[in-house]
Amino acid sequence: MNPTVQSYVPFVDFLEAVLGINSEIVLHDFSDPDHSVVDIRNGDVSGRKIGSPATGLALKILNESARGNDQYADRHHIAEYVSHSSSMKQLRSASYLIRENGLIVGMLCVNTDVGPFNQLAAVAQQLSGFYTPAQRPASDDGDSHALEVESLTDSTQDLIVSAISRITTPRGISPDKLSQSDRVEIIRDLNNNGMFLLKGAVATVAEVMGVSEPSVYRYLQKVKKEL
Repeated sequence: MNPTVQSYVPFVDFLEAVLGINSEIVLHDFSDPDHSVVDIRNGDVSGRKIGSPATGLALKILNESARGNDQYADRHHIAEYVSHSSSMKQLRSASYLIRENGLIVGMLCVNTDVGPFNQLAAVAQQLSGFYTPAQRPASDDGDSHALEVESLTDSTQDLIVSAISRITTPRGISPDKLSQSDRVEIIRDLNNNGMFLLKGAVATVAEVMGVSEPSVYRYLQKVKKEL
C-alpha cells in the first residue's frame, strides 16, 4: 500500500466508530486502479470488498489529472454527491482526495445509505405536510459545482458495461448494432472518463460492442490523436 494512503487507515477506524453501520467507509489506493480498494468498512452498503476496482468518478479524476486538466486541483474534497450501489440502492457520498507531492494517489470515501432517512422523512412529511427542497451542494471553497453521480460496483466489467449503457440506452440501440461513428464516439467517451486505465478494458469493450480487440485499439488510437 502507498505509505501516504496507509497513513489514513486510522481515519477509517475513526469514521467507522463515529458514523455507524449505515455508512460505508472506503480507502482507495490508485497505484492499482483495478484493485484500488485497500480498506473498507460496512462494505455491504455497496456490496464491495478489499480488492474492488476504482469507481468511474475516481478514474475520471485520475485521467484528467494525468492530462494536466485537473478541475479538482484546488479542492480537498468532493461532498454531497449521489451514488448508486450495484443493486441500485441510492447513497449519499463524499470523498477526500489524498495527495502526495501534489498528485492524487488515493481517496477516502464515505457512502451513506439514505434509505432509512428517506423513509423517516416521508413519514414526517405526511405528518406535517411540510417539505424542504434539498440544497445544491457547494465545494469546500464555497463555489457551486455540478452534482456528481456515480455507480459503485465490485466488478471492472460491470463498471465498463454501465458506462457503455449510459451512452447507448438513451439512443434505444444495443451496443452491437452501433455504427462505426457511434463506436468511435463511445470509445472517446470511455477514454475521456479514464476507463482504459483499467486492465482488460479493451477486451471487455470489444465483447460488449461486438467488435474485435484490434478494432477497439484502432478506434482508441484515432481518439488519442485528437487530443
